[in-house]
Amino acid sequence: MQAIWSGNLAFGTILIPVRMYAASEELRVPFHLVHAEDGGRVKYKKVCELDGKELHMSDIHKGYEIGDKMLQFTDEELDELRPVLSKSLKILGFCEQEEVPLLALEQPFYLGTESRKKGVAQPFALVKKAMEKSGKVAIVSWVTRASEQIGMMMPYEKGFLIKAILYQQQIRPFDRVEVQESEVSEDLIDKGIMLIERMTFKFDHAAYKESYSQALREIIEAKALGKEVKVEPVVKSAETRSLEAELERMLV
Repeated sequence: MQAIWSGNLAFGTILIPVRMYAASEELRVPFHLVHAEDGGRVKYKKVCELDGKELHMSDIHKGYEIGDKMLQFTDEELDELRPVLSKSLKILGFCEQEEVPLLALEQPFYLGTESRKKGVAQPFALVKKAMEKSGKVAIVSWVTRASEQIGMMMPYEKGFLIKAILYQQQIRPFDRVEVQESEVSEDLIDKGIMLIERMTFKFDHAAYKESYSQALREIIEAKALGKEVKVEPVVKSAETRSLEAELERMLV
């Protein structure tokens, strides 16, 4: 597996050569935009909205709009503002896993040892075993080409799992979400609990497959072979029943 980052895991003054890997992958089917008449790929030209001229990358700066003014920045100016590219994955401290908001956790990464370096195994194992025994997770930070990231690191398999953490200012407050509120009778709540208990099962991650991409590939293969592609019609929902009647129907 190709590493996306390499450097040193900094445990206090102990530096441990490590490699970071993406723990997930995209399952999307890659489509291109094409001309319906002849199948040619659609290309986009960079054109100035003011004078209509076609531009090259050397003609383009990044701009930030303030009122009716557009402030321009060169790549060199923006590079000076970026955090210094560091080769350290710093352990900032340790905490209980439940202290990290679930909402803030996002992309997963794996962390393994740098196999080309000697003397890595023991300090790497020390951090892993000490964390396993303490039950704590580590809060770590590292710098990519784009930004400084923080994450939650925990022992996983033979190495570590890191879940990137969103900064607080990246998370939108829930009070912007519109929710209609309603009173619910205890009888309805009890019926809801009965349905929850009936639908309770042991979660099996392997049982869930991303089926849309597979179905899409099958349609693509059929079309490539000149076969007729049949799409099942969407089944319309049945007539609306009362909430209580619907619960009772499902509990029969």
